[in-house]
Amino acid sequence: MTKNTKIVILAGIGLAVLVVVSIVGRDMAIRLRGTFDCGDGPRRTIDIRDFTTKYSAYSVELETSVANKAKIATRLNPVQQQQLSEATNNSREFRKYVVAGFNSCAVSKAQFAQFGATFQALDSLAREIDNLTRKPSLSEEETAQLAGLISQYGGLVHRLGTPQS
Repeated sequence: MTKNTKIVILAGIGLAVLVVVSIVGRDMAIRLRGTFDCGDGPRRTIDIRDFTTKYSAYSVELETSVANKAKIATRLNPVQQQQLSEATNNSREFRKYVVAGFNSCAVSKAQFAQFGATFQALDSLAREIDNLTRKPSLSEEETAQLAGLISQYGGLVHRLGTPQS
């Protein structure tokens, strides 16, 4: 092994260690920021990954199913596929907004609780939609039920961005 090869290998190992340390350090910094106050009581910083796991784990599964459109293509017409795809994308983006807003005091604790309840409702609808789309064939009643669930899901996502009174 030549001297240059050893230098390249050591540099690669050093770079790999640096990347791992920076990733672990970033995660630790997020977790160690601790509590802060926005005038509505103490808060803890939320990591988007934790929020997604807690409030929308099943919605994420549905998003994966929608992304793999071949899986559900036989059960949904193109308009329904588009509605579901747009709704899941909008929901994912809005989750990021809610967490960033909470962490920067732009979203109050009360608003955050309201959004959390809505995300749980979306999760429940996603579970029902996924259960229907997993069936090998659907009856006319189940097809109508699926269309209704997709409409409810889209409506709920649309209301997320609408100011609540």
